[in-house]
Amino acid sequence: MWVQVLKGFGYVWLVLASALILFGTFGVFLKEGFAGVQQLYDPFNIVNFGAVIITLVPGLGALAWAEKLNAKLDGTCM
Repeated sequence: MWVQVLKGFGYVWLVLASALILFGTFGVFLKEGFAGVQQLYDPFNIVNFGAVIITLVPGLGALAWAEKLNAKLDGTCM
């Protein structure tokens, strides 16, 4: 049961986080234009990169944890 809960949480989190990131990008585009989006996704913009990672990590962590629990339940744990 917990495996399905974690998978559901992970997928919902990733969908909502991705939507948040896309809506934020669209808002920057509307306010500052394409140049603002270029600044937002500049490889040297460490603050934005960190914010995206912090936003996505809970969903990815839940999916990884669900896979680990599933492997342990199936007896294929390394």
